[in-house]
Amino acid sequence: MTRRRSLSACFVAFALTGTSPLATAQPGGVDADKLAAQATDPTAQLMSFQLSDWYTASHHGIDDTANQVVLRAVLPFDLGQTRHIFRVTQPYATSSPAGRGLVDTTVFDLVVFDQPWGRWGLGVAGTLPTGASGLSTDKWTAGPAGGFVNSSNKAFNWGVFVQSFFSFAGARSAPDVGIVNVQPIFSVPLGNGRSLSLGNSAFVYDIERSRWASLLLGVNYGQVVTWAGHKWRPNVELDYDFRDLFGNQRWVVRAGISLLLPR
Repeated sequence: MTRRRSLSACFVAFALTGTSPLATAQPGGVDADKLAAQATDPTAQLMSFQLSDWYTASHHGIDDTANQVVLRAVLPFDLGQTRHIFRVTQPYATSSPAGRGLVDTTVFDLVVFDQPWGRWGLGVAGTLPTGASGLSTDKWTAGPAGGFVNSSNKAFNWGVFVQSFFSFAGARSAPDVGIVNVQPIFSVPLGNGRSLSLGNSAFVYDIERSRWASLLLGVNYGQVVTWAGHKWRPNVELDYDFRDLFGNQRWVVRAGISLLLPR
């Protein structure tokens, strides 16, 4: 059942990008391409609301699949003379080797600064132990976050975004958390709002265990479209985790749609 839901989400995404009579490419390729670049840039001040399905087709060392429905909101705001980006991500595991239920909530707040070559930002990231039993670290975490995106080359955008998570409170019986998440950023506009990017690719280092916990690399395809008077970006993604650790995801298929609300 989970596999069918994930495949259905993929078909919906492709339908919105190419076959639905209600979905058309943004008039004016420049604006659509700009929105496509912002939608794949965690430092961009673009309000968006995303609904995704993340299907893990296989794990390293475990003969089982998993599926998560993920809600993500990006809320830019101004505080005095500073410009902020607040992002919250809430997954819900519909199936997994550890059970079903909410997974820990991830948040970050970034202060961003525009430059002639692109944009950079600094802030704080953290997680809230909202997950169900077996799906939570049972720890509150926080740590510095920062990154930059160079958009000086019209052919592509590139950069890096780093988040860190260190436990400071929570269940004493739960292991301490010390994680650095390095997200490479690379996106290529294909015209008419279409783009390829590295999507959710991330290299995760576990400081507590002094080892790389995950080396996830993937490719995301999406297209900015107009539907019902609003701007949307349906997208599909395929990821592979090159870190062969017991229980790690191996192949992940993601399908989602974002409502984009430019200022």
